[in-house]
Amino acid sequence: MTAIMEANAGGASGKLDYDPLNPDVKHEPYPYYVELRRNEPVKWLPGLQAYGVARYDDIDALLKDGRTFSSGQFWPALLGEYDPVPEEAPMISMDPPGHMQLRRIANKAFVPSKVNGLRDRTYEIANLLVDDIIAKHGPEGEFDFAWEFTALYPVTVVAEVLGVPTERRAEFKVWVDDVLSAANRAAYGPEKLAHIAASTKKMRDFFEDLYDERVKNLGDDLISTFITTEVDGQKLTRNQVLSMAILLLIGGVETTTNLLGTTLIELNRHRDVFDRVLADHSLIPAVLEEVLRYNPPVQIIFRHTTIDTEIAGVKIPAGSAIMPILASANRDESKFDNPEVFDIDRKIEVPLMSFGQGPHFCLGNYLSRMEAKSALEVIFSRFSLIEPVSDEVHWLDSYFARGPHVLPVRYRVR
Repeated sequence: MTAIMEANAGGASGKLDYDPLNPDVKHEPYPYYVELRRNEPVKWLPGLQAYGVARYDDIDALLKDGRTFSSGQFWPALLGEYDPVPEEAPMISMDPPGHMQLRRIANKAFVPSKVNGLRDRTYEIANLLVDDIIAKHGPEGEFDFAWEFTALYPVTVVAEVLGVPTERRAEFKVWVDDVLSAANRAAYGPEKLAHIAASTKKMRDFFEDLYDERVKNLGDDLISTFITTEVDGQKLTRNQVLSMAILLLIGGVETTTNLLGTTLIELNRHRDVFDRVLADHSLIPAVLEEVLRYNPPVQIIFRHTTIDTEIAGVKIPAGSAIMPILASANRDESKFDNPEVFDIDRKIEVPLMSFGQGPHFCLGNYLSRMEAKSALEVIFSRFSLIEPVSDEVHWLDSYFARGPHVLPVRYRVR
């Protein structure tokens, strides 16, 4: 039974009741976002003790107002006690001026000139992963696109940026998934929580050891840059370096992994577009932009109010958790024509919310787009056939991240 049918069956009014922790909502949230935008653009969500915000203009305004809507509690709200470096607020969970000081350092890795220097390497990594798939499965057959390609590809790129040994890249992806799953901790039992805690510790221990190694043997990698760079005459502390490295690993892996998996799903759902892209790879950037709008890898982020305020007529007390629903903003009818239609030819006239807005606009957005473009060019050049085995999608068990947990595909080499 579809999410809409189940929701309608639950009440005489037929109203879709948005609860981000509901498995049906996590599987297909978009009908619920329509309901929110139309009838309840600011909604109290008891399960998360937060106010969800659904409309584009409201989200744009609050993300640009760091004084009223602080990022300070973002990471604690997301990970709770499963933060790998709880002693140090990460850059994503800081307000100016401290945020801007650290951002200037991190920006060294993500300026377009630096990212463009990685372009050739992204093609090499994608081709090597395809070679591994063919060596393992033969010239045609089936493999899990989510775990054998999309999980390994961005983690390899980010590992090289950070100066992390790529031999352990599969472990990194597992750690990232486990740590981010802490967002759902309220719904988990002791066994799952213990597993998350173990991965959190492994991630922390790994970067502690890597820090010690880099202090003794500095290189041209980003962790070495973090260790040696000064901010206002002071070097970053050990915990600041650990926090920055872990944040960039998590952010750099999850977004691109989910973007690539979701792109193949949407192309399979829209075969006319798929045929056009296979015949003309120059359409890949337009496809990626529409996937970022239509079904983005990050659905929701967190802010907290510093004063009593009001959004869309709803009074919100100081200290309240706010959840800007980025994926809802990307389908706001007031900003996008026919927003529920997947259209790679649309003219987008406002910024997408997929990477946020304001002072915390994602540093890695250019890298993620470049990585995804390179990967899809390689995939569509190397395979004459690649498509999901089933139309049923096993999405991540997450209300804030969106991507396939597994994605079995059938393929044939050119």
